[in-house]
Amino acid sequence: MFSRFDAARLRAVLPGEVGARRCRHTDAVVAACRLGAGPATRPWSQPWVPPRIEWPMGVFHTADAEAARRACLALDGSWQMQDAPGSGARMGIRLRALVSDAKWWRPLQDSDAWDSGMAVDAAQLAGFKPRRATLIVVEGELNAAGRKALAALEQRAFELPRAVRVLLVSSGPLPPFARHIPA
Repeated sequence: MFSRFDAARLRAVLPGEVGARRCRHTDAVVAACRLGAGPATRPWSQPWVPPRIEWPMGVFHTADAEAARRACLALDGSWQMQDAPGSGARMGIRLRALVSDAKWWRPLQDSDAWDSGMAVDAAQLAGFKPRRATLIVVEGELNAAGRKALAALEQRAFELPRAVRVLLVSSGPLPPFARHIPA
């Protein structure tokens, strides 16, 4: 429950890596990620049972790398943190995220912070276990090891405690298992 961001497999996106906060394409990526990610609830009296997640694993494709990075920043709360009027407000945002994580009976909200970042190596995603709803951005063409890791992650999808969304960013052909998000 109190695990940390998986920095071994994901690299957080920094606000300086994007030119703008949002665009129509970024909004479409965020909406696609949120689709079916909830309710991620467990009965009040049974916090140990697996959560109910409508669609635990989704793989998407886009050619727009900056929109993918903006989606990471929109979902992980970076813009809220940047806009917070001081360190007390930023601590409040962090505290609300931790409290939301601990409330197993509460449905996932659009305002809840996600973990999001760039995959360090797609081949390492096979053993990934999310602590929060998670967006993983994979840039470039997937090699055989990366495809195998995504397949292994998808096989475990209904065992995952939170929804995982993988966004493949490439200019190549659409992989058969990915849904394209038009720009």
